[in-house]
Amino acid sequence: MPYLILPVAAIGHVILWMALVNRLHGFGIHRRSIDLATGLCGLALVALPMAFVAIVWQHARSNVAAGDDFAWRIAWWYASGCALLCGMAAIHRIWLVLHRERSGVLLENHTTRVDVRRNNTAEYFAPGIPALLGRLPGNQALDLHVHEKQLVIPRLGTAADGLRIAHITDLHMSGRITKAYFEAAVERVNQLQPDLVAVTGDLVERDECLDWLPDTLGLLRATSGVFFVLGNHDRRVDQGRLAASLAKLPLVHLGGCWRQVAVRNTRIVLAGNELPWYGPAPNPEDCPKSDLANRPLRILLSHGPDQLDWAVDHDFDLVLAGHNHGGQVRLPAFGAILAPSRSGTRYAGGVFRRGQTVMHVSRGTSSLTPFRWNCPPEIALLILRAKQPQ
Repeated sequence: MPYLILPVAAIGHVILWMALVNRLHGFGIHRRSIDLATGLCGLALVALPMAFVAIVWQHARSNVAAGDDFAWRIAWWYASGCALLCGMAAIHRIWLVLHRERSGVLLENHTTRVDVRRNNTAEYFAPGIPALLGRLPGNQALDLHVHEKQLVIPRLGTAADGLRIAHITDLHMSGRITKAYFEAAVERVNQLQPDLVAVTGDLVERDECLDWLPDTLGLLRATSGVFFVLGNHDRRVDQGRLAASLAKLPLVHLGGCWRQVAVRNTRIVLAGNELPWYGPAPNPEDCPKSDLANRPLRILLSHGPDQLDWAVDHDFDLVLAGHNHGGQVRLPAFGAILAPSRSGTRYAGGVFRRGQTVMHVSRGTSSLTPFRWNCPPEIALLILRAKQPQ
């Protein structure tokens, strides 16, 4: 018996069912259907190894030849397939790390670590399970990292060189992490003195947290405006109350529309794509017109990175996205395992380039489950550069 393949097969088994969960969550399927499908995948993740052990144990106790034991053959075919999948996944991960879409964009990344608990004695985890999770060794849920990233934008004009965009996303205000954390995060964003602030969805998780908005997102400030789109978790609250609460704030909703703004006397076109959870996508016919000589910088706010193809097709220079939380838990050597995207973990977090389009995928500023490991929350200050220094 080739029992030596079992550890590799076990890893492949996890990869298979996690990959299926990731891709299911990349579609705008009804929440209950997604929850059911996720539960079935979780059941398969646990039950199939147990069934495998039972089949092998039963076969060892019987006198049936291997070739005549149908269940035994099926179990080993599955194990062999999972082992093969593990090898293919390892090759694919290496290919992604070396892929040219990950190079030539990020010039510099200066990181400042902000452990908010050191700045305030307030309790940041709600009582009960959130507080228990908060005490787990290695939990980075409050270990906020501020990244100042200098990005090369291929078609950026010299007049816009140095443009500063603060990018936050995936706050998931639910009460599991208290309001004080989000107030501290907003204060930190304002200290960066950005030209623009982009908030890319999953703002509020529960209706009672809608009252937090004025003292959190409502206090964001930037010289040329604060812009946002909604995400899939924003559908979990009362939509009328959400729209009314956001309408009272000095924020601009970009969902499904275009807007032209002036930053440092430079025209910039902003758009928001909230597909597949809200729609429709911005109509290309409504995009502010310009000639090639005076083409403005185009920036897309999208909750998830799966809209990269749409952005490339519609000639955007920069895409700002979140949704995947960087994986939230990243394993040594393997990296992210969970990333609810049609691309799996490919765009879990980081900076990417496809053609003339650059995409920044944030790890998220918070999360619904107050636990992160090897994947701290982030605020990103993106400093756009016209070209690499010589």
